[in-house]
Amino acid sequence: MEPAVNVFLVDFPNSGREMVVPNEDDSYTILINAKLSYESQIKAYEHAMQHILNDDFSKNNVQEIEFIAHGESDHAEIIPEETKTITSMDRRWIERRIRRLRRERRQLHKKMKEYDEAIQRLQNDGVDFFAKAEHFYLYGRDY
Repeated sequence: MEPAVNVFLVDFPNSGREMVVPNEDDSYTILINAKLSYESQIKAYEHAMQHILNDDFSKNNVQEIEFIAHGESDHAEIIPEETKTITSMDRRWIERRIRRLRRERRQLHKKMKEYDEAIQRLQNDGVDFFAKAEHFYLYGRDY
């Protein structure tokens, strides 16, 4: 059975490429550095999927895991053949997913910019946010 995987593009604070988080419900979350080029994001996704498909989160030796994931070990033959390569269909799905995530991210940035501008206008107009929040807390939206 294929594991459920959630993928997010995130601005990493450092130069990392990707991070995989096993979730409590046996699904996984892959965080990919949004600062990477498109091709590097695809490679990062493929690398993360290798770790998931190889069940690396149940293993202890990090060096051996990375050697196998990069195909740099004599132990590479223990990886099932179907997990060694990602098919062109998988690649197309990955590329569509990354494009969609980028589009959603641009839309979120646009909305955040609009909210920031609205807040700035309200602050420039002398709106007392504390008084508004207190009124909303006490009486609801009827101001």
